[in-house]
Amino acid sequence: MHITQWVPTSGKSPAWPVITSWLTTDWPCEHTWLRSIPGDIEWIWNEVVRNFLKSDSDYLWSTHEDVQYLPGTLKHLLSWNKPLVSSLVFMRHTPTAPMVWHEYEGGNGVYAMRVKDTREWFYKHPEYIVHGPSLMYPKPEDALQEVSFTSTACTLIHRSVLEAMMEFCEDKWFLLDHKQQGGGEDRRFHELAAMAGFPGYVDRSCVVGHMVGDVSADAFDFIGWDSISDIYNTGEPGRNINQDDFNSLEDDEGHLEDN
Repeated sequence: MHITQWVPTSGKSPAWPVITSWLTTDWPCEHTWLRSIPGDIEWIWNEVVRNFLKSDSDYLWSTHEDVQYLPGTLKHLLSWNKPLVSSLVFMRHTPTAPMVWHEYEGGNGVYAMRVKDTREWFYKHPEYIVHGPSLMYPKPEDALQEVSFTSTACTLIHRSVLEAMMEFCEDKWFLLDHKQQGGGEDRRFHELAAMAGFPGYVDRSCVVGHMVGDVSADAFDFIGWDSISDIYNTGEPGRNINQDDFNSLEDDEGHLEDN
């Protein structure tokens, strides 16, 4: 097995904890480390995929230059034996919500962030509500969650996913679409992967730190955040959720309850 670790770059110097993550990765196999040059995302990111598919590498491991991860993160993701799986990452700025979306009922292309069930899941595992990245051992059985899309800040992609996507993507696996509701190139990537028969998964037992300067946003920040009025689309898509109606929301999938 061969894995290519890919780090898209903006040209800025990464924080030292990120560099430390790269240097201490616990590699289970042969690997190649690739840091793409800054520039137009659409061209560079798609060129990376095109060149990856010309290689004999089995996995493309996307790790953005603003995430900190623990040495065993790659092994953790591989252990699920899923073609498309990501670590859990939280937004860098308030609100520190999980960057995990599911399609709302009806399949109409409207998405909601998975705030409520992510919060409840961590309440069941309070020992992992910590600062910085974390890994759970042994993995809880319900740690893996199928999602509509998530950030590709720490995502393991088998080459079979990228090959199958070619039928739908016209040689553009990543595409910025400013008309979409949100999620940008990450949303489009997961939508195309699902069309090709490869749904995305998030490993909630594998948290990476989303860097804000020299520190990271993490599960501890997420659990500590309680100002629901600061975020749009955490409950019923299409409406602003504020503190006045927070307690009145039904406890159903896609809704929030007062925890």
